[in-house]
Amino acid sequence: MGRRRVHYTERVVIAALAVIAIACGRSDPAHLKVSALTDGAAPPPSARADAVRVRYQLRNVGGRPLGIDGIAPACGCRPDSRLPESLAPGASTFLDVECRAPGGAGETIRELRLRTTDPLHPETTLRVALNRPSPGPAPAALYFGYVQVGESVTRDVVLPVAVTAESFVSPLPELAVEILPARTDGTHVIRVRFTPRASGIVRAVLALGAVGTLPVTAVGYDRVMAFPAEVVLPETSGASGLPAVALVGVDATPLAIARVDYPPGISGEVRAVTPGRQLRLVLRGRGTPGAASPAAIRLYGASGSDPILTIPVVGATTDAAPAPPA
Repeated sequence: MGRRRVHYTERVVIAALAVIAIACGRSDPAHLKVSALTDGAAPPPSARADAVRVRYQLRNVGGRPLGIDGIAPACGCRPDSRLPESLAPGASTFLDVECRAPGGAGETIRELRLRTTDPLHPETTLRVALNRPSPGPAPAALYFGYVQVGESVTRDVVLPVAVTAESFVSPLPELAVEILPARTDGTHVIRVRFTPRASGIVRAVLALGAVGTLPVTAVGYDRVMAFPAEVVLPETSGASGLPAVALVGVDATPLAIARVDYPPGISGEVRAVTPGRQLRLVLRGRGTPGAASPAAIRLYGASGSDPILTIPVVGATTDAAPAPPA
């Protein structure tokens, strides 16, 4: 009986020593480790188009529970996930932060402060780097509309930085670029001039050096205006229902169309809306998108071999299926 009691007492002592040993192993204080996460652990997207979201992993690498007191937001940044009141030793959680995109170009740093019971670092700074590329020209694209041959129209474009005449070259003789004096608010301006030399739609891209590029669209016209200035085929191959084209005469000469040349796969007829002044070109056919070679509809008057108007057809091929009869 006495021997059994001795063995029982030994077992109790051993268990107590084990508990003490475990407790001693966990005597290290709580300690917070913060890791910024990317690919594979990215935060869910924001509903706001101008928002930037980042995700952090918070882990207690210490031996005691880590209390989380809260997080102080930064200008334009706020926490977007709920944090637990504490983290057990070895436990981790995620912190999502949402920030408004910076208004200016370049890198902007935002700092949030996380308060915990980590005795060495009771306040941890979370740095969020936000980058916005340099803004391009304003407007981002130019549309001159319809301009009569021999006339000129200008548009002003505001640039974020100064440019020199050598930094850009006009791709077409119809387009000229002039650098204007800087404005009182420090912005820089260029003036783009469109002077059509022939009827038809003009598309170009102005290279503006470090500022980027500026797409330009314009339409030149002479005796006849066409609305639209080009025919765009449906995206689906073999689709019908081509747009009708309104033709408007702009001088004293009565508008008359003697012949129309169509690309393969398209046909049509000219109908009078206001005789001598306004006509309607009704198109039929099946064009094939993705043309490797350009195609166009050419309209001829009664007195010349040169077309009085050429309307580009975007997406047509020269080997399209025959058009149905007009």
